[in-house]
Amino acid sequence: MDASPEIPGQEDRGLFGSRLVPLLLAAGLLATSAAAARAAAVQPAPRHGGPTNSAAAEAGLLLRQLGSARRVLLVAAHPDDEDTALLAELDRSRGVRTAYLSLTRGEGGQNVIGPELGEGLGLIRTGELLAARRLDGAEQYFTRAYDFGYSKTAEETFEHWPRERLLRDVVWRIRSFRPHVVVSIFSGTPNDGHGHHQVAGILARSAFRAAADSTRFTDQLERGVDTWAADKLYRRAWRDPDRATLRVPTGEYDPLLGRSPFQLAMEGRSQHRSQGFGTVQPPGPRFTRLLLVENRTEAGPGEPLFAGVDTSLSVLADALPPGEGRPEEMRDRVEALRRAADRARDSLRVLDAGAAAPALRDALAAAREAERLAASVGAEGPRRVLARQAAVARRALMAASGVSLRFRAEDDLWVPGQTLRVHAELWNGSDVALRAGAPELDLPAGWDVRLLPPDSVRPTASERSRFYGSEPAMAGGSGSLEVAAGAMARWSFRVTVPDTAAPTQQYFLRRERAGDLYRWPDDPDLHGRPHSPPLAVGRLPLRLEGAGSGPAAMTAVRREVRYRGVDKARGEYWRPVHVVPRLSIAARPEVMISPAGGEGAARTDSVAVTVRSHVEDSVRAALSLRVPGGWSTEPGRRTVLLAGSGASETRSFRLRRTGGHGDGTGSSGAPWTTHRIAAEARAAAAAGDTESASWDRELSVIDYPHIEPAPLFRDADLRIERFPVEVDRDLRVGYVMGTGDDVPTAIRQLGLPVTMIGAARLRSGDLGEFDVIVVGVRAYEVREDLQAANPRLLDWAREEGGTLIVQYNKYEFVEGDYAPFRATMARPHDRVTDERAEVSLLHPEAPPLSSPNDIGDRDFRGWVQERGLYFLHEWGDAFTPLLSMADPGEEPRRGSLLVAPLGRGLYVYTGLAFFRQLPAGVPGAYRLFANLLSLEPGEWRSWLDAGSTAPADGGQP
Repeated sequence: MDASPEIPGQEDRGLFGSRLVPLLLAAGLLATSAAAARAAAVQPAPRHGGPTNSAAAEAGLLLRQLGSARRVLLVAAHPDDEDTALLAELDRSRGVRTAYLSLTRGEGGQNVIGPELGEGLGLIRTGELLAARRLDGAEQYFTRAYDFGYSKTAEETFEHWPRERLLRDVVWRIRSFRPHVVVSIFSGTPNDGHGHHQVAGILARSAFRAAADSTRFTDQLERGVDTWAADKLYRRAWRDPDRATLRVPTGEYDPLLGRSPFQLAMEGRSQHRSQGFGTVQPPGPRFTRLLLVENRTEAGPGEPLFAGVDTSLSVLADALPPGEGRPEEMRDRVEALRRAADRARDSLRVLDAGAAAPALRDALAAAREAERLAASVGAEGPRRVLARQAAVARRALMAASGVSLRFRAEDDLWVPGQTLRVHAELWNGSDVALRAGAPELDLPAGWDVRLLPPDSVRPTASERSRFYGSEPAMAGGSGSLEVAAGAMARWSFRVTVPDTAAPTQQYFLRRERAGDLYRWPDDPDLHGRPHSPPLAVGRLPLRLEGAGSGPAAMTAVRREVRYRGVDKARGEYWRPVHVVPRLSIAARPEVMISPAGGEGAARTDSVAVTVRSHVEDSVRAALSLRVPGGWSTEPGRRTVLLAGSGASETRSFRLRRTGGHGDGTGSSGAPWTTHRIAAEARAAAAAGDTESASWDRELSVIDYPHIEPAPLFRDADLRIERFPVEVDRDLRVGYVMGTGDDVPTAIRQLGLPVTMIGAARLRSGDLGEFDVIVVGVRAYEVREDLQAANPRLLDWAREEGGTLIVQYNKYEFVEGDYAPFRATMARPHDRVTDERAEVSLLHPEAPPLSSPNDIGDRDFRGWVQERGLYFLHEWGDAFTPLLSMADPGEEPRRGSLLVAPLGRGLYVYTGLAFFRQLPAGVPGAYRLFANLLSLEPGEWRSWLDAGSTAPADGGQP
């Protein structure tokens, strides 16, 4: 119901679960919104505030979680591996506390919606998982594993992720989440395909046992968790459904959701936009099939999920130490909680959700009393369970009562030294008065926060017309305030950000990775969380007045501080708040090639440096490049004046090598070297001209409509790769972009102009000006205009004598017969994932491998992540394969690079991962791609006519 999500305090980090208590249609409960599930989530829908469903539906979903404790943990490898339908069924429809543990954040995948790869893509996919969890209701966790790319075996994967270290992470999550049931998506065998999948299955089973073993990872037992023996381990039977021992229905209509959990899950599945996973939401019966793998109960394999498992709250009494009647007292209190929850469910009405408020007040009071009892005897496990029950009761009470609280900041990007205001806004939508205490802001240590007096913070006329229907009651100081039914109240804080405040950085990105593992901070509560805690959290004590069967509910409600903006096209939106530096700076290109030897030795390169201001005041800054010995910049420094927040300026520097070229007289003998250049901005002090501060980091905000914005920092430097490379300088290149890559930038670095070919030009424009047209990765998957124009491209090559280079495309490419000759792909497709795999030149004398750059073994060193993917498996006579390569233990693959004459022109298909290698500055990839761009149809025919050893027919050996 609120723009700001409720933030669980320390008491809410524990465990809770609940059993499904059906809400009868006779009670008048019908969902009134297709988005009914959203409100029970911890986070709001990104960028949006205000109500997302009826109060009755929100309260009803929460009431399903009250009164019992059932927990299920799913384990898999990547974003999108989870069974979203099972999560939605268990959490939303049955009130089971569920969570998904993904080993990785998907950094090694590809990106359909933008250019981000690596850590940036990991932030996108983390956001997409959270967007899905906002729908299906589950929690989201991770291990420290960094997705290094596709792997074919568990053995190879464990070389990147040391087995014991990753097992430790999975055991930690089981011990801290304490699931009754663990569901592994994968079997841990080669049948899972991807090596990451195999490892996820292996670790799920190993962790199921190790979490219960007091001799394993004993240091965890000193950091706030105990051993935990989950009752059952299931595996999803998706490849072998006939072996399933249990079918969980996910396609039954849920009146609170207004659809089935499966339909809701498909909306969640569609949040994985970076993977192109948009899908329909079909109605009708659906099932998830599970196979029971291990069982610590006496229930049979075909019995229900929780058969044989005691999930009642009364079991908490057994964990209390005997004496003074404490177990009996605990049983009485949790029984009072259960009875109050039942009354609330019985009294909830679609047109009068507030009818459930008295019983919810009783439930909250009972939960808090039971929590205090557990805390008084040091029973931490039961205390956490009961704290979670209290949090659920509090949220349900707020929803049913129509009480809305949000903490609104006047800016979303906070900078050191800035002073701004944060407003606490309370709307009492109930039919009874409530009493509010003094609000508080939880901010990092050392921040200056002051609650302002009411007379100094009254909204302006403009604010009243935009944000309030009438004058809100104003409050300040430490006193309490009575807020009448239907009324609003507002408090305001003045917040000053210290000059020493560190920029917001996700906890797992604060330190350099150890290989393919993130380095986690010492605080164990952060381990595996999706992101760092909110920068600022507000807290407001509330007491709902009115008659009830128990005492009035006294509670403190916590909300994340967020920024509210208004866009004229889309209306109100909400964003999280972050600390950013006063200035950020970026240098482009991030990777630069500087051809060595010959004419390239005297080349002068241009570097663009962009500085952006994040402060309201104007700033004068001096930009410069720090260069190693033997290099110079012209000019040495450039000064810019930034007018205020959001202002940016770009200045160019000419970069020269000055220390004697020393590259030899020809490219063949020139050295291959790497140089690093750092950009810096220095600002003058306010009181004079003395330079006082400098900035050398680039800020990118990962920002897409379906996810929460997230900052990403990197050093503002660039890498220069100096190596011999030649290309025909007179070439005119056209580029058909696919899902997004940086290959055009790489072509420009070779000194060639690149024209991006849009839909109109593909359809009917002039292609005759181009010598080469390059098709981007996965373009046939995402561009219908390219599919329709494919005959034009082939005719252009045939008639104009051009070279058409098609980079890797998926199965759509061969299924659509877009190649001019026979071409097939295997399923699963041929690929080489070992970036160090040996590469054999089938025809080293062929022009693509010999001219203008002589390709050899050195050109295949230093590749990143993989050699290539979606190789052709079989091909027609016209194609000539040029390379052979294989992952360890596999037969050689020859479909990574093929050339065929096409009329007067040439056709090239390559599955080599140029889209990864070129942005990474891999010298050999540049040299080979330069050869493909420079390939002359006449030269290729001359080589064929001279009696090449090209095979008469294509295909794998």
